[in-house]
Amino acid sequence: MSTSLRDELHLKKGEVIFRQGESGYEMFVISAGRVRLRIGTQGHEKEIAKLGVGEFFGELSLLSDEPRSATAEALEDTTLLAIGRDIFAMMVQDDLDIVFRMMNIQGRRLSQTNQPIQVLVQRLDRVRVAATGLRRFLEAGVFPTTMNATELAADTGLSVQVVTDTVAELVQRGVGSAADSGWTLHSRDQLGKLSAAVCAYAAEE
Repeated sequence: MSTSLRDELHLKKGEVIFRQGESGYEMFVISAGRVRLRIGTQGHEKEIAKLGVGEFFGELSLLSDEPRSATAEALEDTTLLAIGRDIFAMMVQDDLDIVFRMMNIQGRRLSQTNQPIQVLVQRLDRVRVAATGLRRFLEAGVFPTTMNATELAADTGLSVQVVTDTVAELVQRGVGSAADSGWTLHSRDQLGKLSAAVCAYAAEE
């Protein structure tokens, strides 16, 4: 693997970008070429995706401190753009839809690893509630600000019970307080904790 520009990687066909189980602190976007993702042990691996220009991978290790969940290999001469945690955090602040797009793509990949669909659905629901809450609190821009669980349920298309359960989990993480169907953030510090919770939910295995 060679580099010519900061954060840009050039790989030859057959080069391994990272292996399952390795540490990783960045994700990659393909600007040229193709990449294959596979999981399992050597000799007993399963291909879970072939990715092309504009697609990304490696995001789970970026969002958490967990090891790489798959092995990534260049299928042809390939150019990648590397994105670290700081850059990704700025991207999320600018466009929360990034989180939803990532989760949709992760959902397709995870379904190929035989992960129970119910676990995936619950995971996506938590991300949707937390990310939608983050967007609305950012739009409000003042503290304290209270959000109604019924309104948040309408925004996300989820049940009030799912929203209430997720808010209760977030409050346990130190993200505001909950009372009488209202969810209140009291400070910008709690807004930062909510942003971290979105990433934590997205990174759950």
